[in-house]
Amino acid sequence: MASTMTPSKERGAALIIVLGLVALIGTWASTAAYEDMISLRRAENMQDAMRGLQGSQSVLALSVKALRQDALDSTTDDLEEQWAQMAPPFPIDQGLVSGVIVDSNRFLNLNDLVNAQGVLQVAVLTRLQALFVRLELDPGLVAVLADWMDGDDLPIGASGAEDSAYYDQPYRVKNGRLQRWQELAMLKGFDAKVIKKLSEVATVRVVPQGGSTPVNINTASAMVLQTLFPDMSSSDAEGFMANRPYTDVATAIANQPWAAANSGVNLSVTSNMFKLRSEARFGRAILREEYVLLRMGNKMSLLSRQRLGWMD
Repeated sequence: MASTMTPSKERGAALIIVLGLVALIGTWASTAAYEDMISLRRAENMQDAMRGLQGSQSVLALSVKALRQDALDSTTDDLEEQWAQMAPPFPIDQGLVSGVIVDSNRFLNLNDLVNAQGVLQVAVLTRLQALFVRLELDPGLVAVLADWMDGDDLPIGASGAEDSAYYDQPYRVKNGRLQRWQELAMLKGFDAKVIKKLSEVATVRVVPQGGSTPVNINTASAMVLQTLFPDMSSSDAEGFMANRPYTDVATAIANQPWAAANSGVNLSVTSNMFKLRSEARFGRAILREEYVLLRMGNKMSLLSRQRLGWMD
């Protein structure tokens, strides 16, 4: 059947088809360009993330080297040593990396509250209650902590918190020592404010077998020192800290009237556990990690690694 369309109409129809094809190709090209841009950005982010991981590992390697060398150079640990200094971020591979080392021995170990058999250590309970008062926190929270860790099911005083106190939670008391600092958030009454204040003077770490965790008098804060020595005044603490570092504990506290009230606290002039917080910035990627390192002699061991934040 012969076409009834005039040549002008045929040209019009062809133009519409061409315009449609041009629009279709333009849409496809825009979509392809967008997908290419997304793929490129994804590839860049992956590259930055890889650099961040490598940067964090570099900070760890440098920190391990510094702590190992420190053990070879010195028999004591104090806040004037190289490992304890705040270093500015340094550039590497078109990025910035930084790290801060803090010794755990400057803090009081919350796990000292019970022994290996889960029996409450009354002297430590009293000491921590005094610490909470100094921090302007409810000292009754120490009983909550003790009930979380001790092996019995009897609340400690009116503030204690055994299983019944967690009736509205999907868990019960642990009846064991803390494994991680973040575990404190599970305890009744330990809100963010309490945990933040406590982080300035306390830590969570493994207790040495058959003993208590040593506190380094060369790195401990005034509040920790006054908690260890209840008769130590603020001026006493300032004077004691001004004369640091000390080469041995006996000489440091000799003839000090405030030292008589110290009852069986494990004191030291060295540190054997350290926390390293690293930050690596590469392009859009920012990686923050925390490492826990154990030093025995000049041998270093990595106990844990935790990612604190990853942004891109």
